[in-house]
Amino acid sequence: MRRFFRVHRDEDYGQIQYLTAKCIRLSQEKAVLQRELLVCSERQQALQAEMENLSSRLYHKEQLYVELSIKYEQLRGTFLQPQVRSDVMQQHGVSVTEDRSLLCLQLEHMSCDLQQLQGSETQLVGLVDELHQEAQHRAQQTEVLEMKLYEEVQSKLQLTEDLRMQLNSKSLELEELQMSHDALQQDLCDQSIAHQRTIEELRRENTESLHKLQETAEQFERMCEQQRQWMCCVKRFKECLSGEKESLELQVNSLQMELDAVRNTLRLDHPTDACSRSLWDVEESDLQTEVLRWKTLYEDLLNKVSKQQVQVSTHTHTRTHARTHARTHTHTHAHTQALVDYPLTRVPMCWCVFRFRSPPGYTNMNTA
Repeated sequence: MRRFFRVHRDEDYGQIQYLTAKCIRLSQEKAVLQRELLVCSERQQALQAEMENLSSRLYHKEQLYVELSIKYEQLRGTFLQPQVRSDVMQQHGVSVTEDRSLLCLQLEHMSCDLQQLQGSETQLVGLVDELHQEAQHRAQQTEVLEMKLYEEVQSKLQLTEDLRMQLNSKSLELEELQMSHDALQQDLCDQSIAHQRTIEELRRENTESLHKLQETAEQFERMCEQQRQWMCCVKRFKECLSGEKESLELQVNSLQMELDAVRNTLRLDHPTDACSRSLWDVEESDLQTEVLRWKTLYEDLLNKVSKQQVQVSTHTHTRTHARTHARTHTHTHAHTQALVDYPLTRVPMCWCVFRFRSPPGYTNMNTA
């Protein structure tokens, strides 16, 4: 029995050490998970700061976009003003051309008058020269005005072309800024989505880790409860075996006393040897029957104990408990078999001429 319980005690100590190491490992894993959670929170803060920086940059880009839009409107207004001036100059050129045509008509009328006044050429030579000079002077003025108008129109056209080129360049720059603004907006959206996914993954990993820790703690509590139940079963079994041992010791003592009485009877009744031999055979057969009956009872008790051990082993999930139950079953069977064979090995068959009687604790043992 000491060897049996020493084996169980060593196995229990091994299981306690294993569970202690497992608890330490779980606490270390919990500390690692807490550190990872802190690192994830720091990463979340860094991503939040980066998002705020991108938001400020986007706000500055939007302000620049508004300023460029205002400049674009101003340049468009300045571009429309030269066009209006060009239209005014064109109208002025048309009016000068009309004046020229009128002057030509007047010159023709004057030439007609000159033809009419050829008779009085001497009187009108000075007038004709003056008119001719005036006409030439007006023609020169007209040519000068036309040259000035042409140069002004060319300069206005050049200015208009420059303004158009500047407007195109500003439009291209505005389109590039719009594209960069859209790219920054898309990048900001992508980073926000990635940030949300990272946060969700970290939350899911944290939840899974906490769930695993809870499951591990529940398994540890179940194993402790199963261990307590197993110790209670072992204690009850030990008490049952101690009761059986006491009953067997009482039985052996009673048998010893009856053997002494039979020995005294045989010494007194020696002449009746043939009758004693017949009684010897009858008592020996009765004793064998009682021994077989006791063996059957002990085997039933052993089967009940085995069933209880099987019920306990179904609630455990490790091979250590199964090996422990197998060893327990083997030691219990050997110890019970030794207890069953104990009266036969300690009491000689030549003394067993009396009827085997049931021990005092038979009813209690059978009930147990």
